[in-house]
Amino acid sequence: MADFYRLVLNDQYRLVAENGETLLQTMQRYGYRMRTSCRNGVCEICEAELLEGRLQQRYPAKLIDSSDNETECPAVALACTSVPLTDVRVKIKGLLAPGELSVKKLVCDITQIEQLNHDVYRVRLHLPATGTLAAEFHAGQYLDILLPDGKQASFSIGSAPEQGRELELHIRHIPDSEMSNAIVQHLQNNPTVEIEIPKGECYLQAEKIAADTAVIFAAASTGFAQVKSVVEHLLANQHSNPIYIYWGARVEEDMYLERLPQQWAAEHTNVHFIPVVSEPENSPGWNGRTGLLPAAVLEDFSSFENVEVFASGSPAMVYALLDACEDKGFSQQQMHSDVFSYAPRPAKA
Repeated sequence: MADFYRLVLNDQYRLVAENGETLLQTMQRYGYRMRTSCRNGVCEICEAELLEGRLQQRYPAKLIDSSDNETECPAVALACTSVPLTDVRVKIKGLLAPGELSVKKLVCDITQIEQLNHDVYRVRLHLPATGTLAAEFHAGQYLDILLPDGKQASFSIGSAPEQGRELELHIRHIPDSEMSNAIVQHLQNNPTVEIEIPKGECYLQAEKIAADTAVIFAAASTGFAQVKSVVEHLLANQHSNPIYIYWGARVEEDMYLERLPQQWAAEHTNVHFIPVVSEPENSPGWNGRTGLLPAAVLEDFSSFENVEVFASGSPAMVYALLDACEDKGFSQQQMHSDVFSYAPRPAKA
């Protein structure tokens, strides 16, 4: 008998199962998750389709061999009691990779709508109770609002996971947009809203960031919502990483909640807040930084060693920042943005 066997999940993930270890134990050791309950073979929830190889199922006791399957019905094993006897390949519905969360559609109570400036609303939602309706998300992810007519729109989650069932959204109302009008009208005139959560690969988990890594946040407009979620997540977990928040706006009146990052900076020596206005001539009384956001970042950083950048804004802003940073030795792997998922990088001339 071998000391270990190779385990292939969904023709995508390759793991090593130690001798005597069940499929479920191997997956959990690597951080993968699947539907389970009793963990002793009684509930039959943790089904795995055996595509190749042999398994010994302890309970109900039987030998499962993919080569014995002469019917159209797949060979099915229970992951919690099945031990590999050879290298095996299995298919598992609903398998979640490490860090991956289950996406759910939920109906939330709308608990508050507050106008923060001339066109931005803060919307507070209350998730359903725990149990089958519980939802998890990582700091920096977003959700989709689903309207009754089938239309949907995406918004960054502005609250940290540590706030439990309370969600916060920052929604800019664009009067010339039919979709924007529909979203705002629904939120203002209904007690509940349907959402799909979580979405997005641009997020941060506090336990996975190195202590000596500086984090730069570059946000434009309501991209501050994503920044707020991640910064509050880091502070809630008492991280002392250097944090630099660059928030760009066309004019001063486009900003909102400025006192919050100012408070973070006043209470935490590792937090630095740098608001930037690109049209100071239209911002009477503005005494802060001016110009374009990428230029402000480049003025302050001559080196990007041990730096991670989270950029939330338009594709033009994100790629302008990336181009500028790369000229100083920055690697795209150090930058995280949802833009990379929906707007491929333009070809350079």
